[in-house]
Amino acid sequence: MATNLIRSFVAVDVFTPEIIRAVRAIQQDLQSAGIIGKPVDLESLHITLIFLGELEPPLVEKVKESLSGIDVRPMRLVLKGVGYFPGGSRINTVWIGVEDAEARLAATQREVVSRLAGLGFRPDKEFKPHITILRVKSVRNKSEVLAKISELSSQTIGEVVVDRVRLKKSTLTPQGPIYEDLQVYGPTAPSA
Repeated sequence: MATNLIRSFVAVDVFTPEIIRAVRAIQQDLQSAGIIGKPVDLESLHITLIFLGELEPPLVEKVKESLSGIDVRPMRLVLKGVGYFPGGSRINTVWIGVEDAEARLAATQREVVSRLAGLGFRPDKEFKPHITILRVKSVRNKSEVLAKISELSSQTIGEVVVDRVRLKKSTLTPQGPIYEDLQVYGPTAPSA
């Protein structure tokens, strides 16, 4: 039995004090409107580039090697619009959209996927950059919540410049996931 598996993914972090304040306000508005659930830890806000799953430690080392030397150029991202998955009248996850005007995030994601393809990793769905902000257990007043999400659907949350890609470990706990950087890639990024 392998009990030392490492739940891993590759992401970019997107939290700044301004973004944290804006996301906290949105989380509180949606909870006041009727969402019952778990707000995402504000200092863990990120955009997942690819989820890798539960990996044996030797495979994590191969992932680190494969991503070594990745070209991460600074990318300006605009966080804009609130939406939810899966859609329709079901609200399981609330997210903020990401505008990537220069397509650098998309190019970085493609490079990450290309570098990891030789290890057998493939994205399970098309890349649609977003930041999860609430995991929903239930909704008290669905019409009010849907109206609030609609009202926030075109709101600009903030901007962030990202120049690091992170291989992350995710430890699931009853209080929510705990993330830890296993390796950081980018200009003069220190090794983890």
